[in-house]
Amino acid sequence: MRQYNVGSPFERIAIDVAGPFPETDNGNKYIVVVMNYFSKWVEAYALSNQEASTVADALIKDWICRFGVPLELHSDQGRNFESILFQNVCRTLDIRKTRTTALHPQSDGMVERMNRTINRYLSKVVSDHQRDWDQFLHLLLLAYRWSVHETTGQTPASIVMGRELRLPCDLKFGCTPGDDVAGEDYVSTLRQRMDDIHEGVRSNIQGASDRMKETYDIKANDGRYQPGNQVWLYNPQRRRGLSPKLQSSWEGPHEVVTRINDVVYRIQKLPRGKPRVVHFNRLAPFAGNNDEQAEARVRHVSPPDSELSFEEFMLLHSNGQKARYDVTREEPRDLFQAPADLCLAYCVAADLRMSRGIALTFKKAFGQLEE
Repeated sequence: MRQYNVGSPFERIAIDVAGPFPETDNGNKYIVVVMNYFSKWVEAYALSNQEASTVADALIKDWICRFGVPLELHSDQGRNFESILFQNVCRTLDIRKTRTTALHPQSDGMVERMNRTINRYLSKVVSDHQRDWDQFLHLLLLAYRWSVHETTGQTPASIVMGRELRLPCDLKFGCTPGDDVAGEDYVSTLRQRMDDIHEGVRSNIQGASDRMKETYDIKANDGRYQPGNQVWLYNPQRRRGLSPKLQSSWEGPHEVVTRINDVVYRIQKLPRGKPRVVHFNRLAPFAGNNDEQAEARVRHVSPPDSELSFEEFMLLHSNGQKARYDVTREEPRDLFQAPADLCLAYCVAADLRMSRGIALTFKKAFGQLEE
């Protein structure tokens, strides 16, 4: 597990977009959540859309103009954060932009947990029509900033301001009187107080991070992969035209090309797939039969399709389902007998449900029907 501990407020921040929510009377549908890793100070901005320009505008006007430019900004791989506009903003302000790996939101776990907190809170306070959720965000933020965080052992307000927030309840019950500090000594006293708070927060964050890493690495160390190892890749995305319930969520085999760090790998689907970078959590040891894999690779490249007869090609590539023009693997019919106004792409790709690559292979082996 990689540790990314920071040492001062607003040095490293995370950003994410939650939604869409029901459109409010003010036209808002999304919430941009920005959170500081050190202090756990959070801001949430209700927006009408999640376009890159809208998100960047909120970040600059509402966060940077208030807290200054962060050294590092972390996000997921959303199109708004990966856009040229957002990249240019980070480059202009000299912000180091980092991102999560695909399908691994744990890399941005802090702000993802904050999103769940926002959802739970709003579900308890919104009206039945749910179009007023943006009227309650400020109260949630007040409560969160005043609450002691489990990791830091302090409230976000005390870490940022050096004091606790004064709340409406203090008007009724009173608050603990502060020390009488003369004006000329206030700044030095406040600085010393904040230094003590920050030192305690650093210690607490490091301790929590070490405990989390120790627990995580027990599993991670058992599954380390080396270049050349074959693995399964978890991919929950579903292909159209097939039953989602019957599709496997694991693809493979893939081969480990290189190990980037303790938890991130570059892999390549066999035999000649495009390399991709993935997190350790999406990998599992491949347990297939190597002899069967070798035979599968031979079948993939040999014999060449140009040496196959029409019937052999159809038996190899057809899915066996009845086609509208009676072209099946049980009763193959020469496609050249199909109606002349049907081109190969339609007749093969649509009727036989072949992939585009197989259709092009057929074209190379047997030619193409004229429209």
